[in-house]
Formats: sequence, C-alpha cells, structure tokens
Amino acid sequence: MEDKIFIITPAPHVVKSHSVKTMMFDTIVALIPAGVGAIVFFGWYSGLLILTSVLFAILSELFVNILRKQRPTITDLSCIVTGLLFAYTLPPRLPLWIAIIGIFVAIVFGKQVYGGLGYNPFNPALIGRAFVHVAFPQYMGNFAIETVSSATPLTILKHFPEQISYIPPIKNLIIGNYLGSLGETSVILLLVGYFYLVLRKHIYPLPTILYILTIAIITYFFDKNHFWIYMFTGGLFLGGVFMITDPVTTPVSLKGKIVFAIGCGILTSLIRYWGSYPEGVCFSILLMNIMTPLIDQYTIRKKFGYKKL
Repeated sequence: MEDKIFIITPAPHVVKSHSVKTMMFDTIVALIPAGVGAIVFFGWYSGLLILTSVLFAILSELFVNILRKQRPTITDLSCIVTGLLFAYTLPPRLPLWIAIIGIFVAIVFGKQVYGGLGYNPFNPALIGRAFVHVAFPQYMGNFAIETVSSATPLTILKHFPEQISYIPPIKNLIIGNYLGSLGETSVILLLVGYFYLVLRKHIYPLPTILYILTIAIITYFFDKNHFWIYMFTGGLFLGGVFMITDPVTTPVSLKGKIVFAIGCGILTSLIRYWGSYPEGVCFSILLMNIMTPLIDQYTIRKKFGYKKL
C-alpha cells in the first residue's frame, strides 16, 4: 500500500489520491521533454551526463540507506527527480566525474543528512549545483571564458556586451538551440512539462506565473532593449517550473508560495544585474528556501479560536 502525502496545509484538509510516488513519477514525465531536447541540441554526451547523474543519485541514496540500516527509499523515485534536475543545470560538456561528485553532494548533504525526503530545507539539486559551481568554476563556466563565441547569452550580456551579435536570434532562444545548461534552454519543452504538472494538479499555476512576471517587470525597467534575451535564456523557466514549485522546500500555503515566488523573482533579477554571476536562479531559490519557515509563520492561517498568549 502506497504512502499518502502528509497534508500540512491549513484546514480544511482535502484528501487526494496522489501518492508521493505518483507525484515523482509525473515530475519525471514532465522532465523528459527537456532531456530529449538536450540530447538533440547538444549531442549524445548530454544523454550520458543525464544518465550518469540519475544512476549515481540512486546509488548515493542506497549508500545512505545501507549506512543507516533502513529500508531502501529509492522506490519513491525522488532521487531520480533530483538526478534529472541536477543534470539539467550542468554544462553540456562537463566531465562525468564532476557530475558524480555533485549528485553525491546533492543526495547526501542536500537531502539525506536532514532525514530524507520531506525534511530537507533546501532544494537538493540546487545544493549540488551550487557546490560544483563553487568547487569547479573552471569547468562549470568554461564555455563562458574561453571565447565569446562559446559563451552563453547571459554571459555575453554580462561580460561582453559589445559582442551581442553572437547571441542567437529570438526564435533559437525559444526553441532552445543555443549554448546553455542541458535542460534550461528550451522554453517550449519546459512549458510542456509545466502544463502537464498543472493538469495533473501537482503544482499551483500561479507561483510560476508570478515568478516569471516579476522578473519580466524588473527586466523591462532596467534593460528593455535586451528584454527577450533575459527572459528566454538561463535557468528562469527551469527554476520557475520545477524548483520554486517544490512542495518540500517552499511555503505550505498558496499565499506563502506567492510571496516565495515573487521573492525569488526579485533576487534573481538583482543577482543578474548586480551580482558577479550572469545567472541568479540557483542562488535566489536557495536564499528563499532559508526564508520558507518565516514565510510560513506569517502566511499559514491560524486555527479558529487561536489566541496568542
């Protein structure tokens, strides 16, 4: 008998037929189009990088299970979701050994060290991504420093604005045919996953919309000439669809999720314009993960008759 999701939202509670395994399976299905796109755009090595991340996510989870002498938790499929999300944040030519180290950190130190699924305060995939970004910057950003022609669009805007002619046309940016991390380039394929999760009622549609809208407003205010480049490149849609909607590391109530999404949008924009990195999605979500308990404190509806002493 499958474990049902433990509902911690404010009353009244509604019993749903969705199990944790069902939710994770549907998330995997929603992630598949972006993965297929990565292989089409970047070649077979991208598929190997994705498979390696997923395989070692499973092995890392099993390692912790054996170490703790607990039943295997890989059957809930959450480690596969983490493996896919982590892989999608990686450059297409990253050495496999770095991906292995990163996913080990994601599973062990991003999830299991806190007690496993449901207890982790931070998005595990982003913990792994942040670690390899800091530990191996020469590999994570190698396409950004070798030549302008091999830099991502956001890197060109940040460090080589005079070479903007190297940025592909808008059509290519929407389709995903440009240099970037594996699963972040195709807006169309990511939106396919978004609508699938919404139709399956696993995520609220509003937080993603408000996250993107917040970034759009700030981007138009600061640099309307390059508006579409900022909106259709980087990890904006990958983060907006699959990471700010994470049920574990984001606030419980819809009101809290809205605050979280807007906060992520503001921080993403601030890091993009004034930070040392051209992209701010990863660190903005991790920073807002820290704020989740505080947001919950002020947005969860108090019990009827509750009185503060």
